[in-house]
Amino acid sequence: MASHGSGAGRPLAQWLDYIESIHRRSIDLTLDRTRRVLHRLQPRLPPIVVTIAGTNGKGTTAEMLNAVYCEAGYRVGCYTSPHLVSYCERVKIDGKPVPEEVLCAAFERVEQARSGVPLTYFEFGTIAALDLLGHADVEVGILEVGLGGRLDAVNAINPDLCVVTSIDLDHKGWLGSTRDAIGREKAGILRYGGKVVVSDPKPPQSVRSALEALRCDARILNEDFWIEWEDENVWHWRPDSDKWPGVESQWSGKGSQATGGRMNNLAGTLAAVQQLQSRLPVTSHHVGMLSGLQVPGRQELIEGDVTRLFDVAHNHRAVADLAGMLRRARPRGKTRAVFSLLKDKDLFSIVEEIKGQVDCWYLAEVESERGMSLAELRAGLQGMNIADLDKCHGPTDAYTQALLDSAPGDWVVVFGSFYLVGAILGSISERTVA
Repeated sequence: MASHGSGAGRPLAQWLDYIESIHRRSIDLTLDRTRRVLHRLQPRLPPIVVTIAGTNGKGTTAEMLNAVYCEAGYRVGCYTSPHLVSYCERVKIDGKPVPEEVLCAAFERVEQARSGVPLTYFEFGTIAALDLLGHADVEVGILEVGLGGRLDAVNAINPDLCVVTSIDLDHKGWLGSTRDAIGREKAGILRYGGKVVVSDPKPPQSVRSALEALRCDARILNEDFWIEWEDENVWHWRPDSDKWPGVESQWSGKGSQATGGRMNNLAGTLAAVQQLQSRLPVTSHHVGMLSGLQVPGRQELIEGDVTRLFDVAHNHRAVADLAGMLRRARPRGKTRAVFSLLKDKDLFSIVEEIKGQVDCWYLAEVESERGMSLAELRAGLQGMNIADLDKCHGPTDAYTQALLDSAPGDWVVVFGSFYLVGAILGSISERTVA
């Protein structure tokens, strides 16, 4: 491998710095560079690939599928992004993040194969993830799309099943300013005649048009499969007998605090499992564990005298889902929000959606050029007549102060950004280890 400026032999942190420097732009949507390097590297792809695109719910769906197939005893590779605490979280084999040294070895192989091709940070990581799944000889690969779908690096791989989750207005500068335009980009992962699950209960017309034009074998939430409640605690997943002839399975479980968004993701996950049942059979026992599954940073609940809730929700629909969860939970004390947001997000619509469920706000400035400053956050919230903004800190300081101000029965809710949730969860992990 050429050594001029490369990351050869360097630890993970230095590799990541190096990878960020290769391309002059952090985002440059095209499949050409990824395909060229994959052609040179020739990674051994999993025999079954599931690709997941959407605005909200991608990571949760990927984690749910990963959990089911691991529980069923399959060798599973899962690629998700972004990470919360460690980059290694992005690639999991059999449910466990790959060790740093294994990841660095994959980076080295990609560096050799790219031979001067200027990959973006995400492209480089995606190719390394595919290489790792090949070396691990997994039976099923679960791939979460990063930005968009049509031109995302993950879309260089032909999937056996596509899942399209909830579509909302996000990344408008890259994907378009309407749900229809964004849906068109997400639908770029579809393949002619391919199997598809759509877990958005109201998919935009662009998605429906793509399904029809490509003659996909599609299953759509609330049209071809449903989650039905037996009572407030027990749900059943039911398929349309016309779309799934001979399928009588009715997956069941409990979920008294599950939000609409989480239940949609659960329904889509089970539909995906059903779509692959002939190739990857699982039982009701294997899917039963989904009821209690906690996905890190996705409405992750830590109960105690003060209940803590961590959610990376950073757009209108995701925050609306979080607000719904808080309404149903009805905390008996105060709800304290530790909050930050990136500059390209709609501060007004996000805060407006949840402000009725929050008593006190603790603003935090994250370590990213993309993050809003404390001044921007404070000005935005004061403009919405939210006055309790005295506590403004970095992520861990804001979180600590919120806990110190809390009494038994209070909730501390951390939301608005992966950077924010990741920084706080990372500090909690460090203290736990220490």
